[in-house]
Amino acid sequence: MRNLAWLSRLRYGFRRVYWHSASLGRRVEMLVYTPPGGSAQVHPRWPVLFLLHGSGHSPGTVYREAKPQACVSELGGAILVIPEGQQGWWLDSPVDGRSCYESYLLELVGFIDSQYPTEPSRESHAVCGFSMGGFGAMLLAARHPQLFGTASSLLGPLDIRQWHPDYYRLQALLGPSMAVWEGHNPTSLCDSLRDTRLLFTTGSEAMDRSQNEAFAAALRAKCIAHEYRVFPGWHDTGWVREHLSYHFAFHGRCFRGTA
Repeated sequence: MRNLAWLSRLRYGFRRVYWHSASLGRRVEMLVYTPPGGSAQVHPRWPVLFLLHGSGHSPGTVYREAKPQACVSELGGAILVIPEGQQGWWLDSPVDGRSCYESYLLELVGFIDSQYPTEPSRESHAVCGFSMGGFGAMLLAARHPQLFGTASSLLGPLDIRQWHPDYYRLQALLGPSMAVWEGHNPTSLCDSLRDTRLLFTTGSEAMDRSQNEAFAAALRAKCIAHEYRVFPGWHDTGWVREHLSYHFAFHGRCFRGTA
């Protein structure tokens, strides 16, 4: 049941929120942005965008370095949630049973819907991320198409087969089996994204570009609608900061039904 007591404490803007995740067995931090216009007495039902950070980042560094606050108005009336993901790659590791970041994210969606004035529907749930988080956004959207209606990625490695078996962070989480990597590979799972609104972007000199090209080719082969753009630049946080508004505007249009 929705906890309406929270509504009286809603404030416009960003707030740090702590919450205990059963999946991770510990307290986690997130930043939650609530738009203006709500109150405990009269409040809209807002859509929600989950913004997943990249490797080496946290909710705080996203705020300081990627600066979503500079373009959050592009979302229109929507809640923005920036959760903590550490180095978990937003997946449940079959190797390390303590690393359950896919289950944690699903748990978080339920928490936000229960505690905030959201519109708890597929069309009103969106996921976006950069680098590791871009991978996570497409992976979660592909593995849970009933939950997310829109997904976008900035600089995401979207065909991790190209890194098998050498990339040490994924090897530590997925082990050596190509079949396991395939089960967590957005390109391999892209058929599940047929009814999801998709945007993904990368840099002309970014190390993930070949993976984005492979993802785009797989979508085209299956006649799955998507928007793919390559902008000048490299795989770095400055590039994310420069192009995050493009993604927020896309999600805002999707929430309004004008995309």
